[in-house]
Amino acid sequence: MTLYDFNLLPYEQQLAAVFDAGTYLARRWEEEDSVNLYHLPGGFFVELYYDTHANELVRLRSFSSSEPLEDYAVGIRLPDDWA
Repeated sequence: MTLYDFNLLPYEQQLAAVFDAGTYLARRWEEEDSVNLYHLPGGFFVELYYDTHANELVRLRSFSSSEPLEDYAVGIRLPDDWA
């Protein structure tokens, strides 16, 4: 499935595709939302925004650009002896 195909799906089917075929990569926080990053086989990414106070998924964002991945770089820790 391409990013274009994914974006044409209804929201519920997009969620199903993420949970069925996506690979969880990382989590970050945006205000009170937990944002979970997934990679899908078509070479694109999906972020699921989870409102921890309401205990529900509130939205998703799909993209293929590497720019949004920079938000996750702050959470990466490399070993001291990594070269």
